[in-house]
Amino acid sequence: MPALILIAAILLALYAVWRVRFRYPPDDLPRVLCYHKVSRSFCFEGTWTPPGWLESTIDRLLGGGYRFLSEAEYLAALDAPGAAHQRSVFLTFDDAYENVYEEAFPLLAARALPFHLFVVSDFAGRENTWDLSLGRPPHAHAGWDQLREMAAAGATVGSHTATHSDLTRVSDAVLRDELVRSRETIEQRLGIGVRTLSYPFGRFNTAVRDAARETGYDAAFSLYPPWPNARVDRYALRRNGVYIIDSPAWVERKLQPNRFFWFEEMKCRAINGVAVLTPALKRPATPTGPDS
Repeated sequence: MPALILIAAILLALYAVWRVRFRYPPDDLPRVLCYHKVSRSFCFEGTWTPPGWLESTIDRLLGGGYRFLSEAEYLAALDAPGAAHQRSVFLTFDDAYENVYEEAFPLLAARALPFHLFVVSDFAGRENTWDLSLGRPPHAHAGWDQLREMAAAGATVGSHTATHSDLTRVSDAVLRDELVRSRETIEQRLGIGVRTLSYPFGRFNTAVRDAARETGYDAAFSLYPPWPNARVDRYALRRNGVYIIDSPAWVERKLQPNRFFWFEEMKCRAINGVAVLTPALKRPATPTGPDS
């Protein structure tokens, strides 16, 4: 009984924080989902989704009347909020892992659905040695040929910086190099324009936000900004993270007001908060190996 009382007290406190500080996001803008790895094999970290769950989620949303937006459609919607966007989704993949090419790309292409990749430019075609290993095998990022194939099929590409560094912990010079060099590299290698940025680990501050605007990005994404969800900042856009604990039904619950929304919000804010351990404990990595 004492344990149940403690759990109830914790849940009540979390609900109170959510209700006072965050509440629901606006219902007149598209929703944004953020995936990372799409893997058939168990991954020690939580930022992965089995391909079957991704496919079931996509079909569940399509069956529920959701429409998937291109990058251009999403950016246009920011300037024209309205009820038509209540069942619109912008689908993003941070890090552009090779397993996204292998597992997500075929099922999305078969349904002719748009999706967006945020590329860590210095690590394209290389292993994610920027991440904490924790004794697990590294994951490969998609190579430039794979990225080019996805872009040719309709995927859009944004910057996830050059090295996946925590931008709040670097000098002004390094910050601008991360933003400018990554965009220029992607544009040169893929022959496309880069309009959007995703902050590594979702972390930003005023200097990072201002640099994203000043270096020419049209918009920049975080995950869960620290202010009320009703506030929409074009250079700190909110996204819904998707993790291994998120079944297709739970992913849908992220997208509309419901009795579980507050729990989902606080759960994901806690998960994203743990991500700060990576830049705190990991030294910047130097990309090695092929980048084709």
